[in-house]
Amino acid sequence: MTNTSKLKLAVLPLLLTMACTDANKAPAEAAVTAAESAGTAITEEVATYAPEQAKAFRDGLASAKTALAKQDYKTARTTAEALPTKVTQAVSAAAAKREELAKESAQAAESAKKAYQDRSSALSKQLDGLKKHVAKLAKAKRLPKGVTKAAVSKAREALAAIEKGVAKAEAQAASDAAAATAAVEDLGRKAAELAESLKLKLQKKLK
Repeated sequence: MTNTSKLKLAVLPLLLTMACTDANKAPAEAAVTAAESAGTAITEEVATYAPEQAKAFRDGLASAKTALAKQDYKTARTTAEALPTKVTQAVSAAAAKREELAKESAQAAESAKKAYQDRSSALSKQLDGLKKHVAKLAKAKRLPKGVTKAAVSKAREALAAIEKGVAKAEAQAASDAAAATAAVEDLGRKAAELAESLKLKLQKKLK
């Protein structure tokens, strides 16, 4: 056997191996690697705001890896090459959802602020009426039937407590308008009860 023949026989297995190697193998492996790299953009925040899109990417990556393991390189390549686009879609969807929620939160905060201002303004007018009425009772020589001097004295203390509560609610409104509104409404009920105890005819306006 000549050296040329021996060389041919030696090279033949290599040529057969190369012929049997799927041309999609290297591109498939590269595509899966690229997809994994792109997938780092799908953070926990992205997954929270765009769960469906994040799941689509993860499911796709799992499918690509499974196909790669089964040496179905064509499927692995096709699947993996589509994944970076899914990452982009997930990130965009998350950004849109985050913006939408931020807008809704801002609108809710504005609505809560307005509700507080309206209720606070109404309570302020109610307290003005109460204070005038209590001051009038304190100077009166004769009190209305059912109203005692002790009740008037107690009313002055109650008014001071309510006004203190109003100041506290005002400070709270800057950070939590909804809670401040609830506090003002509770103070309004206390003011209404106080007005009733003093036989104040304006008590209906205090409710």
